[in-house]
Amino acid sequence: MGKILDEPKYTVVNSSPDFWTVVNNFSLGDYRGWALATLAAVPVGILAGASKSPAFARISGNMLKSSLGVTTSIGGFAGFLYAYQNSAGRLMGFLPSEKEQ
Repeated sequence: MGKILDEPKYTVVNSSPDFWTVVNNFSLGDYRGWALATLAAVPVGILAGASKSPAFARISGNMLKSSLGVTTSIGGFAGFLYAYQNSAGRLMGFLPSEKEQ
């Protein structure tokens, strides 16, 4: 476990939360950010996998399904990490919780 050098600015709920404590603390805003990151990755996958894309012009066949799946998965994972970071920050007192706003 790393050592945090900054002092918490808000009320500390749990100084060392485990995985499920952080996930159970997700707020509606966390889920919204997760969904937006996932949805933002969809057009990237469509553009990257289009058969007329100059980046993939030399590859034979259509890469749409595979690139769409990969970029959507990456966007979903990035959104989850963003939500996890916000939730853990609220529990450890580095971000304000809903009760403190």
